[in-house]
Amino acid sequence: MRSLYFIALSIGIVRAAVIGAGADPAQHVNTFIGTTNGGHVFAGATLPYGSVKAVADSLSNDNQAGFVSDGTQINGISQLHDDGTGGGSSLGNFPLLPLTRKECPGNVLTRCTFDPGSRGIAHGTPTSAPGFFSIPLNNGVTAAVTVTQHAALHQFTYANQSKMILLLDLTTDLSRSFLGGSVNIAPTSTGTRITGGGTFQPSFGQGTYQVFFCYDSPAFQNAVLFNGSKFTNITGPVNATIPVATAGIAMSFTGSTNVLNVRMGVSWTSSAKACAFAESEIPRLDSFDTVKAAARTAWNNVLGTIDVDASGVAEDVQQVFWSSLYRAHISPTNITGDNPLWVSTEPFYDSLYCIWDSFRDVHPLWAIVAPNAQAEVVRALIDIYRHTGFLPDCRMSLDKGFTQGGSNADSLLSDSFVKNIKAGIDWQTGYQAMVKDATVEGDFSVEGRGGIAARAKLGFVPVGDAGSGSNQGPNTRSASRLLEYAYNDFSIALVAQGLGKASDFAHFVQESGDWFNIWNPNVTNNGFSGFIQPRNADGTFFLDPNHDSGGVFNPTHCSPVFGHNDCFLNPEGGEFYEASSWEYSFYVPHDMARLVGLMGGPQTFINRLDTFFEKGFHDIGDEPGFLPTFLYNYAGQPVKTVDRVNSILNQFFNNSLNGLPGNDDSGAMGAYVVWTHMGFYPVAGQNTYLLCSPFFPKITFQNQATGAIATVTSLNFGPANKYIQSAKLNGTPYTKNFITHDLFEHGGTLELVMGPGKNSKFGTGPEDLPPSLSTGGFR
Repeated sequence: MRSLYFIALSIGIVRAAVIGAGADPAQHVNTFIGTTNGGHVFAGATLPYGSVKAVADSLSNDNQAGFVSDGTQINGISQLHDDGTGGGSSLGNFPLLPLTRKECPGNVLTRCTFDPGSRGIAHGTPTSAPGFFSIPLNNGVTAAVTVTQHAALHQFTYANQSKMILLLDLTTDLSRSFLGGSVNIAPTSTGTRITGGGTFQPSFGQGTYQVFFCYDSPAFQNAVLFNGSKFTNITGPVNATIPVATAGIAMSFTGSTNVLNVRMGVSWTSSAKACAFAESEIPRLDSFDTVKAAARTAWNNVLGTIDVDASGVAEDVQQVFWSSLYRAHISPTNITGDNPLWVSTEPFYDSLYCIWDSFRDVHPLWAIVAPNAQAEVVRALIDIYRHTGFLPDCRMSLDKGFTQGGSNADSLLSDSFVKNIKAGIDWQTGYQAMVKDATVEGDFSVEGRGGIAARAKLGFVPVGDAGSGSNQGPNTRSASRLLEYAYNDFSIALVAQGLGKASDFAHFVQESGDWFNIWNPNVTNNGFSGFIQPRNADGTFFLDPNHDSGGVFNPTHCSPVFGHNDCFLNPEGGEFYEASSWEYSFYVPHDMARLVGLMGGPQTFINRLDTFFEKGFHDIGDEPGFLPTFLYNYAGQPVKTVDRVNSILNQFFNNSLNGLPGNDDSGAMGAYVVWTHMGFYPVAGQNTYLLCSPFFPKITFQNQATGAIATVTSLNFGPANKYIQSAKLNGTPYTKNFITHDLFEHGGTLELVMGPGKNSKFGTGPEDLPPSLSTGGFR
């Protein structure tokens, strides 16, 4: 469907059934969108924020989330995964693999193929839905799985087999990081229980992690423990230490049916807790359909916080919307009550992978559709600060993840604060944590900030600054980090303002202006002057000998048109992260009015945005590219925002297997699509949503926390009527090209009158523009 997105929308008026999501929005979810082409989307079975995420693991170089729709063989169905990550392949622990005499000649267990790289099995077309995954294997077995919060229920259906053989791999994860573990096997005449755990390494962070399992199945007929090249027949209880080698258990079963049900509980604390989770959440092994139905209900409860009138909207468009909303609720994972790191009564969320991605649009989305879960995430972040000393920018597998830019948990917290999300949140401690980010330097490769002392002296982070010396990562990204630090400081200012700390507010507003200290008005490129350029400690502007030739700064470096293979967390990564100076030069969300002026005024700003997109300098495949698609609003041209957003969606997003332009990044890519379809986009960290045009004639939101109902209606809805001609907010004429969270907190109706006219005056006046510091906003 690539490039047919808006064709489908336009003809949908004629051919699509007049249906909405109704009571089962899960029917529109396509879990396979983005499972090729680097989308790294998790296609398997999970609950909203579920700890267990079970899916078949592909023998592919692109298997960060387990299954890849590239036709490669699978070598197991494992219990834990992350969604959309761009680091190494994540988790994939304790895989199960159904085997037959094809893989075990003569049904002899010691003759099975155990090596994870060699035991791959080809497969047919899988099926999936929220809370369910099934795949037919070419050995005649169909493997299906459904889940609860902490357990997976597997159902293996064997065709024409006298014996059912199952492999439980104790050591393989997706990145082959196993460092040792143990297993306890307790066979009985009525069933088999196997417990154990292992130590592994995270995919994008420091340290190691431990995770534990509890396996239950019917009694096996025969079983062997393989540990490296050693085989042990299992005839009674076994306790074994597992060294760093391929190890697992092969079991054969016979029965009156050809169906084998297996329950796998998982815990980050202990195998005993894994068993307790499994027994309480899935009391019966023969309850597959019941568990599957409960999982779908759980998803419909979350998805159902938004109700859309889908009259005249094609099914393809609905699939993209609901699938994107679904992915925005896969991560982070709620493992409250299963935190082995410290004792606390606060919520605990993991797989915050990474806040650099999710603070921009996932958590602002939760502020509207899942404010109770968002409050828990904020509480969890503050509790991490209490016990580790800093707010995280990234976490996974209980470990500290690598920081990509600023201390963006600051902006995540401010986003919730200004939207009055407060259930159980200790905002005084939260503010304390934010201030520490700005004032105390630690190992900024995993927490806090770098260059604090140098910035206090110079007003910017100089190239190569090593800070306090405790940083264990590269001292790169000085320009993009400063821009993010400046906005993080503005976020702190907003919370200070709300807490009545006037002097702190003034201080952090002042600090938020440091972005201007690396603005070079003398840089010219493609006919436009003024760009963000890194600076040396002596105050001179930095020129990269690898990319800036002839003494001229090249702001296009790191643009997708030239590639940005060196703009990552590597020692040669340069001074911008995952985007160019062309893109980062637009990142001043708290004072866009000043930036518009520096760039030459509204019309030059608009022309510059057009050039940015048309020349290929914009990168929608990474999160800094989201907000620029809506920035025309700051120059009073919301109609240009509509055209740009539509163009981006048409070119890069659809409901195909490769329907994403980059990693889903824990739902960030999905959340962007949700916002565009709802017709507005958040300026994360502040109480501002930039208006565009909705993809549905009516959208209704119910606030979980307040019970308020907010409705956005589009009169004259149709493919030709893309532009807002006029608007009313709660019955009163409304001309601003942005709205605030008041609509969603307190309820109300935003009525948009749509039309084809691009000369609409809606949102074009100086008084209609979103707030900026230099024009008196946020005061």
